[in-house]
Amino acid sequence: MSTTEAPRRDKHPAWRRRIRVARWRGIREIHHKEVVAHAIDEAALSGRYIFMNVMSCGIAILGLLLSSPAVIIGAMLISPLMGPIMLMGFSLAILDLAALRQAAVSLAAGMAVALATAFLIVFISPLTEITSEILARARPNFFDLLVAIFSGLAGGYAAIHRKGETIVGVAIATALMPPLAVTGFGLASGHFEIAGGAFFLFMTNLLAIALSVTVLARFYGFGERHSPRHARWQNALIISVFVALSIPLGLSLRDIAYEARVRDVAGGALTEPFADADARVTDFDVTFPRAGPDRIKVRATVLTPQRVPGAEAALSAYLSERFGRAVNVVIDQVVIDTDMGSESARLAAVAESSFGAPMRAQIAQLESLAVERRLEREIRAAFPYALASAEIDTVARRAVFSAAPTEGVGLTAFRRLEEGLARNFPDWAMEVHPPRTELPAIEFAADAEALTPAQAALVDDLAWVLTRWGAAQVEVVAYLPTAGAAQAFNETAPGHRRASAVAAELAKSGITASVEGEFRAEVAAARRAGQIVLRPVSEAPLP
Repeated sequence: MSTTEAPRRDKHPAWRRRIRVARWRGIREIHHKEVVAHAIDEAALSGRYIFMNVMSCGIAILGLLLSSPAVIIGAMLISPLMGPIMLMGFSLAILDLAALRQAAVSLAAGMAVALATAFLIVFISPLTEITSEILARARPNFFDLLVAIFSGLAGGYAAIHRKGETIVGVAIATALMPPLAVTGFGLASGHFEIAGGAFFLFMTNLLAIALSVTVLARFYGFGERHSPRHARWQNALIISVFVALSIPLGLSLRDIAYEARVRDVAGGALTEPFADADARVTDFDVTFPRAGPDRIKVRATVLTPQRVPGAEAALSAYLSERFGRAVNVVIDQVVIDTDMGSESARLAAVAESSFGAPMRAQIAQLESLAVERRLEREIRAAFPYALASAEIDTVARRAVFSAAPTEGVGLTAFRRLEEGLARNFPDWAMEVHPPRTELPAIEFAADAEALTPAQAALVDDLAWVLTRWGAAQVEVVAYLPTAGAAQAFNETAPGHRRASAVAAELAKSGITASVEGEFRAEVAAARRAGQIVLRPVSEAPLP
């Protein structure tokens, strides 16, 4: 054995003895029975306790509805929830089931009256908006657990030393009463997801605070006479509860960190398509799907001196590749006048003129911008179906909508929509591009060869669809009843005459069409003979 190992072996017991001596000196200064008796008195279920819970929760829910942190803090000053939680922690340390029962009853009564108060106030209140203060307590994470642990340790220390209990009680109430009030808000307003998240935060804080008090109480000698078996049982219980709470809260913190990263990257990339223009982002919002394969939605308003076509598609592709999941980007491009150029030019204009003139000019410009923004939103809101992209130019008074596939909506319905938009906004050039899907078949009766008025109207609608798609050429395909019919497909065949009638109708709209006959066994069950189908040969890319 080397000579350096002996001092190291002796050093550890010396430090251990010093820690034990310091601990026992602190324990001797604590009157354990008086601390527990005081905790029992503070946790008593009384009229004062019920009244103060009602008042505290009432003030808290009003502060949450008004999004006023000052009012919420005021509610914490009168909250009596510290007493039962302290007693719960001490009773777990000394294994006093009667005291634990008293603490549980007091907490249950306080929770019930607080929830009822919050529910009633929200139910009769005209203010039911989800404020930032409410949202902050609807999604707990691992940091909330750390706040509860530190609050519990501070509360336990104050209760053991009988110093600063009121101030520490405010911190503990901050971790408990607002989440309880938000739970009542969610139940009253029907936002059950918010109610569930807030109640989980409340239970997390409750257990973390109580168990932190238990840990500190054991350190100060409460329950020292229990057997080692009891001590192991307590330690296992405390560790398992903290681990069980840490897993979902850690996952929530991971999701929040991911969302913050997405917001930062998306916000920094918004002006990339406008690199050659002096563009500014005014509004920016990111919406994350609750679950499943839904897209992340990024919406922003960009002030730009010139419109950049395809900005939404470019950003969607970039962000989707960057994050490995689908991202939908919607950019409201507001074209602004840049005749006043740089900031120095604006300052020079102010210096060379009177004070009032530039102020009036700025006000007029802001009012004009507000009108354009409102009109742009109205036009976008007038499109009732899902959108793939939208280009709205308030200067040129032109709007181009590219529709996404919408279940239950046929292609021809988009023409009616374009006509309706043109009527509602007569001074705008409206253009709707239907989604790229299969064109509907044109049905002919068994003995019919000419187009009926309804069929001619359908062909006209399909010609409009082909024009919006930019189709330069289309095949008019007549499905034949048998394979042998293809050899006899000529001008005398009924299918040829039907297809020719459709091609002639398309020619009126400027669509070049060729007539084809086709028998396909794999579609025979789905398409009966007599159907005419349009098949675009080439299409131009969407603008």
